[in-house]
Amino acid sequence: MLELTKEQMDAIQKAISKKAEESVQEFDKELDVVVSKLSTEGWTLPAELNIYAVKTIAKTNKLDDINAFLKWFFTIEDFQKTKDMVNGIKASPIKEGLKNLTDQCWQAFQNKLYAVCATSLLSVIEGILSEFSDDKQDVRMMKVCQKKVDTFPSTGSTIQKHIWLSYNNFIRNLYQKSDFSADEPETINRHWLLHGRSDFEIDEMDCIRLFNAVQSLCMIVKVEAKETQSEN
Repeated sequence: MLELTKEQMDAIQKAISKKAEESVQEFDKELDVVVSKLSTEGWTLPAELNIYAVKTIAKTNKLDDINAFLKWFFTIEDFQKTKDMVNGIKASPIKEGLKNLTDQCWQAFQNKLYAVCATSLLSVIEGILSEFSDDKQDVRMMKVCQKKVDTFPSTGSTIQKHIWLSYNNFIRNLYQKSDFSADEPETINRHWLLHGRSDFEIDEMDCIRLFNAVQSLCMIVKVEAKETQSEN
């Protein structure tokens, strides 16, 4: 039987700790790249995304590949990942009214009523985001997101941090101020859509982006609910 001295055990433990720290730092850098690429294409960091998928997106140099990859990811096996996403939203600790609205959005999606689905999902997003504000009367969603991002240190890696970073970028694009006399933005804009000014043809993947945005928020809700329980 191999017997190690205390010095040898300490050296092995130090090497393991160093390797683990290097792995975390490497994954942190990959998440930074992924968040940047996803934001460019209008995505938040998907809660369903596994490590392999993160590494795949981090290494691609073609932005079109991201949308093709995520379309495959969410539609394979008769939309199984999308169904899992919707079920995850309905199982999360959000208000029952928002769960019911999400279920109706899913029914609209299945019936290819994409504009109806997208418009209602915006209400779900705003309803969940409002719970993160100290002021429940505050409807400034960009301010709510930025305030959460500012609570994280500039260095260090957490999935929660990167979800908020991606969400902040997503909300800034979604709520981008628009001049209705100018050309409509190329991606879904909350103001154009809800004020009845949009000629944007909403499709299947636009809705999946919004379902994904809701699920990303629900993941954070779950984490913060567990943290609150632990503190109590």
